[in-house]
Amino acid sequence: MFLVSILLIFPNILRADSDYQMLSKQVIELRKEVEIINDEYKSEREKALSEIKALSIQKAELASNIRNEEIRKKQFSDKISQLRKQITDSSVESDKLEPLVQQTMESLVEWVQNSLPFKKEERLETIDSLKQRLKRKEVTSMKVANNLWALIEDEKRLARETSLHKQTIPIEGKMHLAEIVKVGMLFLYFKTDQGKVGMAEKVDNEWVYKTFDDETKELNTLTFFESLKKQIRQGYFEIPTRVGS
Repeated sequence: MFLVSILLIFPNILRADSDYQMLSKQVIELRKEVEIINDEYKSEREKALSEIKALSIQKAELASNIRNEEIRKKQFSDKISQLRKQITDSSVESDKLEPLVQQTMESLVEWVQNSLPFKKEERLETIDSLKQRLKRKEVTSMKVANNLWALIEDEKRLARETSLHKQTIPIEGKMHLAEIVKVGMLFLYFKTDQGKVGMAEKVDNEWVYKTFDDETKELNTLTFFESLKKQIRQGYFEIPTRVGS
C-alpha cells in the first residue's frame, strides 16, 4: 500500500517540476520582453527629447529671424513714410521731392538685395528702370514717387505670402530650373527635376542654395511642396529653418 502511494505521488512531483520549469522559462522570457520594451522606451524618450530640443532651437532661430525682419521693416517704413507724406501733398515741387525719391529708391534697392533671392534680378531691374527714367527726365518725380510706392506695396505683399513658383537657381556652380516655395521673406525652399531638395541660406551676406543632407528635412520639405500644390495652406507643417543640424 505504501509503495502504491509513492508511485502515485511520483508522477505528480515530476509534473509539478515540469510546470515549474515552464513557468520559470516564461518568467525569463517576460523579463526579456520587459527589458526590450524598457530599452525601446528609453530610446524613444531620448529621441523625443532630442527632437524637442531641436524644435526649441529652431523656434528661437525663427523668432530671431522674424525680429531681424521686423527691425529692417521698421527702418524701411520710417523712410517710406517720409515719401508718403510728401506725395500726398499735390503742391510739392518736383525738385524738392526728387532727393527724397532718390533716397527711397536706394533704400528699396538695399531692401531687395538683402531679402530672399526670389526673382531678385527682376525686382532690381524694375527699380533701376525707374531710376534711369527719372535721370533722363522722362518722368516727373511725382510720377516716380507713385510708381515707387506701388513697388513698396508689392514688397510688403511678398513678405506676407507663402507661394509656389518656378525659378532658375545656381546649385553647386550649375544653373537649374527648380520649383521653389517662398515663405514670406523668411525662407525659400527648392526642388529640382534631378531630385535636389534644399533651401536658400545666407553665407557671408550672400544667398547660397544648399541641398539637405538630412533625410527628414528633405521629406518634410517635399511634403510641404505637395501640400501647396494641392492648395492645402492651413494646418501644421514641420519645415526646416536651416540646412545643417
